[in-house]
Amino acid sequence: RGAVRLVQSRVLTVQGADGRGHKLLIPWLDMFNHRASSPHRLAGRTDGMLRVLAGAPVGAGEQVEIVYGTSGTSNAEFLGHYGFLDPAAAAADEALLRAHPHARPLLKQTALADDEAVLAATEPGSHEALALGLRVALKRAMARSGVGGGFGRR
Repeated sequence: RGAVRLVQSRVLTVQGADGRGHKLLIPWLDMFNHRASSPHRLAGRTDGMLRVLAGAPVGAGEQVEIVYGTSGTSNAEFLGHYGFLDPAAAAADEALLRAHPHARPLLKQTALADDEAVLAATEPGSHEALALGLRVALKRAMARSGVGGGFGRR
């Protein structure tokens, strides 16, 4: 199962000549890490000409990071596709909750402070930490957006 998740976190969906998305492992491309504020980006997912475009000068030996997804990519998508959470995805998390109001009562079943305490005591990088991290990110988004009111039982 771990090997499958590793491969899934490294594949890239590229549109083929048939117009359908195809999941591909592309050597070297999976070496680019994500940073939401990176000026560099991946292009060519729809025209078959994959390339990394430098949005700023790159010095010799400098790490080049690219932006995974778009400004609309939520932490649920980051976790599902890439296996990590991105604090910069807060606005997309808020949009996700607006699009799925039925999730709000489920998130309110526990208190945000309690979830944060459990997360702080959980092994970083574990499946439990990732799941709790997503729940905390969504609860914070709900609190910022003002939808749903307070959280959980105390």
